[in-house]
Parts: sequence; C-alpha cells; structure tokens
Amino acid sequence: MPLSFAERLERDLADTKLTADARAAVDGWLKADREFNVWFLDTTKRALADEELTALLDGYQESQEVVSNAWEAFEADGDTALLQAGIAESIDRMKLLRERT
Repeated sequence: MPLSFAERLERDLADTKLTADARAAVDGWLKADREFNVWFLDTTKRALADEELTALLDGYQESQEVVSNAWEAFEADGDTALLQAGIAESIDRMKLLRERT
C-alpha cells in the first residue's frame, strides 16, 4: 500500500536536518493533518452532497500538493523559508475546508 505524504514525511524526517523553527512547522503540519483526517472521517459519517464531498477531497488534495511541493523544493535546495510558507498555506487550506463544511 502506498504511503500517504504525511507517512513519507515522518519517515524522511529521521534523516533530515531542520532548523528548530522548520521542525516545529513540520510537526505542526503533521498534527494539523492528523486532526483534519479525524475531522474528515467524522464529517463524512453524515450525508454529504456529492459536490460537497468532491470539494472536500479536491481541497484536501490541493493542500497536500502544496506541502509536498514545498518539501520537494526543500530537499532540493534546503530553503526552509519556502518550506515553512508551504506548510502555512497547506494548514490554512485545511482550516478553510473545515470552516466551509
């Protein structure tokens, strides 16, 4: 079974040197991602319109792509500022999804 981005990130962290601020941002994102997944499972227990469910799934995928791209850029050039910006954007997107539903 393929790893989720969060699982891959947790695995990669063991071999990655990060500043304290960048590590705190990554840890914050992992926490936000877990919380979003719990919220998503609870939310989808009730009936959702197909459009509403599709919007949630698409929005979550976009939030994952933002942080995944930021992580890949960090791995390539070590820029923690861009990594932290991508993490912040991803967390904001997950918050907006939760607020809309």
